[in-house]
Amino acid sequence: MYLCPVCKAPLAQKSGGLGCEQGHSFDRSRKGYVNLLLSHRMKSRQPGDSKEMIEARSAFLSAGYYRPLVEALAAVCQRYDVGHLLDAGCGEGYYASELARRGVNVAGTDISKAGIVAACRRDKNPAWCIASISDLPYETGYFDAVLSVFSLVDEAQFIRVLKPGGIVIFVGPGEDHLPALRAGLYESVRPYKSDKPDRYFTRLQDIERQTLRFPLALEERSAIEQLLKMTPHYWNTNLTQHERLFAQAPLTDTADMQIRVYRRDSDPVTPSDLSL
Repeated sequence: MYLCPVCKAPLAQKSGGLGCEQGHSFDRSRKGYVNLLLSHRMKSRQPGDSKEMIEARSAFLSAGYYRPLVEALAAVCQRYDVGHLLDAGCGEGYYASELARRGVNVAGTDISKAGIVAACRRDKNPAWCIASISDLPYETGYFDAVLSVFSLVDEAQFIRVLKPGGIVIFVGPGEDHLPALRAGLYESVRPYKSDKPDRYFTRLQDIERQTLRFPLALEERSAIEQLLKMTPHYWNTNLTQHERLFAQAPLTDTADMQIRVYRRDSDPVTPSDLSL
């Protein structure tokens, strides 16, 4: 299913990794992933989420706080008969591995090496790959669905790798996501903008919307710290604000998420969809 990131030719299995007919080869890590992110495409030496952020997210999600989202995503996959799914921006691999355990054939990609290494530790089953969402190294029309959970999106790339009639499953914050956490950091709390997906997806058909709300009871300071590090608020605030939040432990909060499903049309892929 992989394309060569250099020449865009199909990659085939070879001893120790992958290779194309043009002679470009890519080793498979002993941990199980392949790295198809070219060095000149990297904007920093360690792009994507840091090891600290990945460890926090892995611990928080493994504790089951966001399990209602897993169940909702599994239901979407069942409803639309998803066989092959790409988790684009998979991070530490929590959602990808949970869906794989429910019978979906899953590939997970992220630009963060720390994230993909953590994903390999979590589950050896999905096909893990380091790559950029803006340059997905997958064959055109391969996937039934692309999943994007609190991650960057690239509509053109999603369209290219989807089969005709395939779907994008997008998860983002609802207007009232984590109000208690934000109130502990800021003097005033504004609703999240819920119209962002409308700007992200202009060529795909909006076919389903649902709101997912569930309570969060964070008894320990460590869980609050982990949740904070999963959000951009961690980087947009200072230590004084962090300590003010942590002092509120235990913290009772609410997860408010929007799940949207978009469908690719059934027309053949156009040249613009093939642009990489």
